[in-house]
Amino acid sequence: MKGGGASLVRNAALASGLMMAWQVASKTIRDSLFLTAFDARALPAMAGSAAVSAVLLAVVSAKLLHRFGPFRVIPAGYLLSMGLHAAEFLLLPAFPRPMSVLIYLHVVALGSVLLSGFWALANESFDPLEARRRFGRIAGFGTLGGLGGGLMMYAIAPLLAPSTWLLFLLALQLVCGVVLVRLPQPKSGADRAETPPLTKALAGAPYLLAVAGLVALVNMAAAALDFLFKAQAQAHIGRGVALTQFLALFWVVTSISSFVAQTGASQFWLNRFGLARTVATLPVGVAGASLLALISPGAIVLGLTRAWEQTLRGSLFRSGYELFYAPMPEAEKRSVKSVIDIGADRAGDGTGYAAVQLILNVPAAAVPYCILALVAAVSGMAAWLSFRLDRAYSLVIQKNLANNAKDLKPAEVEELTMVFRTAPGSATLPLDSGLTDAQMQQLTQLRSSDPRRVKEALREMGMLDPILVPQVIRLLASDSVCRAAHAALSRATFRIAGQLADALLDESLDYAVRRRIPRLLATCETHRAWDGLFEGLNDPKFELRFRCSRGLEGMLLRHPDFRPEPAVIYRLVERELSVSRREWQGRQPRGVEEESVPADGDAAAEEPVSHSLAHVFALLALVLPREAVRTAFRALHTDDSRLRALAVEYLGSSLPREIRDRLCERIELSPPGKKETLSQRVLGNPAAAGSSTTERPEDAGTPREEGKRRGAGS
Repeated sequence: MKGGGASLVRNAALASGLMMAWQVASKTIRDSLFLTAFDARALPAMAGSAAVSAVLLAVVSAKLLHRFGPFRVIPAGYLLSMGLHAAEFLLLPAFPRPMSVLIYLHVVALGSVLLSGFWALANESFDPLEARRRFGRIAGFGTLGGLGGGLMMYAIAPLLAPSTWLLFLLALQLVCGVVLVRLPQPKSGADRAETPPLTKALAGAPYLLAVAGLVALVNMAAAALDFLFKAQAQAHIGRGVALTQFLALFWVVTSISSFVAQTGASQFWLNRFGLARTVATLPVGVAGASLLALISPGAIVLGLTRAWEQTLRGSLFRSGYELFYAPMPEAEKRSVKSVIDIGADRAGDGTGYAAVQLILNVPAAAVPYCILALVAAVSGMAAWLSFRLDRAYSLVIQKNLANNAKDLKPAEVEELTMVFRTAPGSATLPLDSGLTDAQMQQLTQLRSSDPRRVKEALREMGMLDPILVPQVIRLLASDSVCRAAHAALSRATFRIAGQLADALLDESLDYAVRRRIPRLLATCETHRAWDGLFEGLNDPKFELRFRCSRGLEGMLLRHPDFRPEPAVIYRLVERELSVSRREWQGRQPRGVEEESVPADGDAAAEEPVSHSLAHVFALLALVLPREAVRTAFRALHTDDSRLRALAVEYLGSSLPREIRDRLCERIELSPPGKKETLSQRVLGNPAAAGSSTTERPEDAGTPREEGKRRGAGS
């Protein structure tokens, strides 16, 4: 969280409640006054004019946000809105029709700026992980505020004159403005950051064009439904106080249903289905409801369809939609958010009402059917668009993570040079009477107890004779000659990949030999070498699995066509994540301290590195973009909370839910230590009790999976 802690959440939730109370009350007053002064058929023209005004005001507000930032502009906007309400209060009794038009323009245009501005404040106050956790709660308080605003309007409508209603709106905005002023500004200097042009910001996050299209489409459908609903309300209820109370009661009912959906389903839906499917609930739900309403488009059915649209919009859609902006830098966010929130929103409204205006030329009996068919078609297009957003969102997180982490140095564990440092333990190979004299002589030299004779024989051999390969492989166990043996083997890896793979997987062979083979196989260019390393991922010893995963990562860089099936890798990752806390923390491949090569010749990293986490990330790099995974790994080992949040958000948007949840639990065990762990922030669960241990458990780890898992090259 960028600042303020729990008080920031409370203030944001309170402001959300007050803002939505004003929104609901102002919409009730706006529609009641306009439908009292004009016929419902005038709504399309009025809504179109308000949409144009909103777009123009959005352009102006975007420039002001660029220059001054939302923490100054939005409170000033509330001050301007209060002044307009005061003027409307004074002039409404004398000029009811002009003032009803002005109030409509005020609520639609300036209200859109204030609503978008509030979420801009919230987006700059929380990092992506905190936003994912807190926005549902903040939106829930907003829904409660909308409920309160509707109830207040239902109560005061028959008691007070319409002009006095405007004083209620003024009071709500006054309190909301005071709360917003109390929100702490981020300390990152975002207000002084250079804001890129809109075109550049959209080029950096092209999925926002799809978001803008989605917003326009869902609002086009909502506008058409809104006209049907209000026309039916005016026809069946009439005008004046009765209409005002009905509209207020409608907003009360939809606020209650939105709150229930918000608190009971939004977080679960986000965690289980991701952003795109959460946002898609609105167009999918509206398309289905509109098709059902075509059977009998009466007043009750149309009212329920409109209420269903409002419920989905205020709960699941809102929770997911705002998160699309969370990973963006503040400067870019200011360039695009108000344009999309207001420009695309009102463009959709205007287009929807323009389509309704055309439909009104058909016979009156066919109007509801034509409008509902339009709503279903437009919502279907919006649903198709929304399902395509997840991958684009993940790519933007990758880009922003890379841009923010470009100066990070690689962690120690990322660059390992397999130095040969184990106790001597040379094995012997029995003599074979079928050997030639030359082979017998070479074998005798290789079995010599004099390291100098062995090294000289290895240097003179050139290309290894296949019959001598097993003996040379066994020489890898000897600390005194292992380098020379490695050099001899590396000259022929393309011919002996099968023998090396067999030795790697032979558990009866000296482990000092097996642990040095992955580096040899990683230099080979054959499928057999890949398969051997891949089967090594099932070995009981963590160190061998660790070295195999890094070898595979290097091979994949040269041969992208070797990429394995994601499901196979995710099963391996899930197995690695299922070990006990003690084993996870204690894993330390032997000799890694001596084998690490700090980047750029610097000293060793100050923070310890989790080799368990490094192994999991090496596996993930086999199916996810390698540079993005490596950058995320580095970001998790920094003290920058935003970088760490971006890293976890990237993983959350790229991995299956089960893998993501387990990985988040493991990340809390990795440095640096935080007062509030990442898993607490993502999952809302307290960390498991118990202290870490410095003892290293034995390397006998997990059982083999049933059957060997092979990569794409097998």
